[in-house]
Amino acid sequence: MIRIAVLFVLWIASLLLFSFLNPDYLRVSNLARMMIHFSEIGIMGVAMTLLLISGSVDLSVASILALCAVMFGFAFRDGAPLPTCIVVSLTAGAAFGALNGLFIAILRLPAVVVTLATMALYRGLAMGTTAGQKVSGFPESLIRFGEGAFLLIPYPVWLLLLLMALGGLILNRTVWGRFVIACGANETVARFSGVPVSAIRFGLFVFSGFCSALASIVYVARFNTAKADAGLGWELDVIAATLLGGTPLTGGSGSLAGTLMGLILLSSLRRGLDLMAIGTEQQAVIVGAILIGAVAASQAHWQSRPILVKALAKRR
Repeated sequence: MIRIAVLFVLWIASLLLFSFLNPDYLRVSNLARMMIHFSEIGIMGVAMTLLLISGSVDLSVASILALCAVMFGFAFRDGAPLPTCIVVSLTAGAAFGALNGLFIAILRLPAVVVTLATMALYRGLAMGTTAGQKVSGFPESLIRFGEGAFLLIPYPVWLLLLLMALGGLILNRTVWGRFVIACGANETVARFSGVPVSAIRFGLFVFSGFCSALASIVYVARFNTAKADAGLGWELDVIAATLLGGTPLTGGSGSLAGTLMGLILLSSLRRGLDLMAIGTEQQAVIVGAILIGAVAASQAHWQSRPILVKALAKRR
């Protein structure tokens, strides 16, 4: 809760700073753009949070988004109805996630190595199959979902909030959620305790691929285009928002509420930098610095816990 409170204070400070530098920052239209900008990042962040809590990671999320967006576009171009295109995209995303899970959860290969390889593989497939072309001209019903709003909140943000609420409920109120935490806290103890670690991690990678595919549909709806460079570099934002929210790389703890606050803060910074005409390359440097800071703060927190426990024990 302290971490979330700190992030909230930093978010308010960023709002005040950027509104002082640019009065347009607090306009309703800009705040709406800010919210809708982080919808795809947040959808992928739900799965990333659960994966990090379980002691694993997926670097291929943005590449799966791009490949699923391309498959969605190709299915639509070939005359498939919109529901079929959605099913194709979601099924493909789950299959790509299952491939990651096969190598990592079943064959027990390092997650960073595998997902780094599949990040290049999936992005390469998207680039190769499109040959630089893109698909556009999607139905008005899909575009309305990407651009519309209910109670001033964009539809994709409602989808994100629903997914986070369900994820939080499962993580905190079910046996499966406790298994996820146990996998990250101590994998060896979890296995000896009867926790199906491999099955849990495999399911999480399938879910990660599904979330990336869901984010690809939101992307297509927002931009009315399906292209191979969709979400290029977004895996950095997904991981940064998750780490900012307090989920450590070592696993065993974390919360989706923290990820949401990290996401809001990161989106506020991104939008403020956009209004200040800061280039994408410079923004990547800033996000990278934030990522390093988040990892360092998380590491310092976990290293200080044994010292704190010993100090409290002595006082007793």
